[in-house]
Amino acid sequence: MNRRFALAAAAIALLAVSAGCLGYATGGGEVTNETLDAEPPREYEFDTDRDAAFTLSTDARYTAVYAVGDREEIRLYEQTPYAGDQPLEFEAFRYRYPDGEVITGSEFRARGGEIERTTDETWIRFADDMAGGEAAFSGAGSPRRFTMRAYVEGSYAVTLPPGFTTEFPIVGHVSPRDHSVEAVGDRDRIVWDGVSGGSIVVQSYREGDLVVFGVILVIGAVAAVAGTVYFRRQLEALRERRRDLGLGVYDDDDDDGLL
Repeated sequence: MNRRFALAAAAIALLAVSAGCLGYATGGGEVTNETLDAEPPREYEFDTDRDAAFTLSTDARYTAVYAVGDREEIRLYEQTPYAGDQPLEFEAFRYRYPDGEVITGSEFRARGGEIERTTDETWIRFADDMAGGEAAFSGAGSPRRFTMRAYVEGSYAVTLPPGFTTEFPIVGHVSPRDHSVEAVGDRDRIVWDGVSGGSIVVQSYREGDLVVFGVILVIGAVAAVAGTVYFRRQLEALRERRRDLGLGVYDDDDDDGLL
């Protein structure tokens, strides 16, 4: 039995190692032109003065716009607690030249740009004539808790969906804390003037959610009080039974222990 178990474990380990090696050999999976050329969920907001700007929506999709500046490449990855770094997955890639021309992902590649995915990260590399432009893409992300690594150093902005806010500290949270909030029409926009590393985190809520949270808190408080009353009644009933049986009972109010 032990020998069979050892052979099975060895086979599983061999398959895992082979899968890992295959992943490295194939570059972690190709980002296809069909994925890059997909239609974005909404129009990209290229006219931003931030180095990185994100727009969140209630359909759990975000759009991102990065200022290229003089960068040659951007490394995009996600950190996981057990599997290490994983490539950030996105779609609907667009690049806008400084003169306003917007091209798709396949056109970006045809003009010398590169988008490559490995087992650890996704790389966007820009051609020599792409300095000063902007790169945009879309991905999955909930407005109730949006987290993104600070891939580039500079100013950041996250625009919430209409009706969402981070004002109430128990259910709303923003990190880094050195930020400000702007009103853009019916939306809140969280802005940072300088982010140099780590991650940005925005946990927001719909203003109507506070009623739901309040009801949950009231129900929890009522349940706690009812449980305490029930416990004390059961304890008093147990004391009475012990008295009826002639057993010793301490009636010290400060000590509810029974002997």
